[in-house]
Amino acid sequence: MKSETVLSRNLSHPTWPATINSMGWGSSLLFFGIPGLVLAAAFYGFRPWLESVGYSELVSYLAALCVPLALMFAAALIAYHRLEGWPLTRAAFAARMRYPRLRISDVFWGIAIAAVGMLLGYGLLSQVSLFLIRSGIMPLPTELPVLADPLATFSLETLNQSAGGPIRGQWSIAVLFLVMYFFNIAGEELWWRGYILPRQELAFGRFTWLVHGLLWAVFHLFKWWDILTLVPVCLLIAYISQKRQSNWAGLIAHALVNGSGVLLILAAVAGWL
Repeated sequence: MKSETVLSRNLSHPTWPATINSMGWGSSLLFFGIPGLVLAAAFYGFRPWLESVGYSELVSYLAALCVPLALMFAAALIAYHRLEGWPLTRAAFAARMRYPRLRISDVFWGIAIAAVGMLLGYGLLSQVSLFLIRSGIMPLPTELPVLADPLATFSLETLNQSAGGPIRGQWSIAVLFLVMYFFNIAGEELWWRGYILPRQELAFGRFTWLVHGLLWAVFHLFKWWDILTLVPVCLLIAYISQKRQSNWAGLIAHALVNGSGVLLILAAVAGWL
């Protein structure tokens, strides 16, 4: 199996592993596919079960997403420390997971990725998805939670229904959403861009971003109606992460794109809607 010296490994860090292993098609499909299947099982199995035992639609949805994303976060750390043998130090973590010192250019790139990705995905390609849905070409599952339903109208009334009563003042929902949001960003970024992307680069070279971005989009197969919308931002984050050899811009973009839901829920709970 091919391997290559990792980033800034040098004689001043003799305890750092000298190499990482490449990740070709077989391993890539496995490392993207298993989390995708776990997420689908949580969405179509665990979520309805939570609703059947009395939890609201909104709590069930957030909890179901939180579990597999938290497992990805844990898996990234276990792979980093236990499997590859990297020490639990800031310098080693920054080197292996590609989080060097944050630069202002990282922030600008993150904002740009989020803006372009949302313009192309949620502005343009979402209309194609809606056309396919309304034409019956791409059917939706029945009884989707409001936050996952592309045909739902977001309003205080629909949020109240999803929360099982007035959402205002239900700070436990806001906390649950923030926990899910943390694992959504940290879990995916550490697993995809931190652990997997550098290994894929050894197998796919300059085309890694294309392979990685498309596999990441397909990871969201549990919401197949949303994949087309996600392709631009998935490819952009993968491309810039590989090009800059830094994952800060991708993390910032990911946080911005997914942050609208957090703001919506916080505003509803605080009574600002």
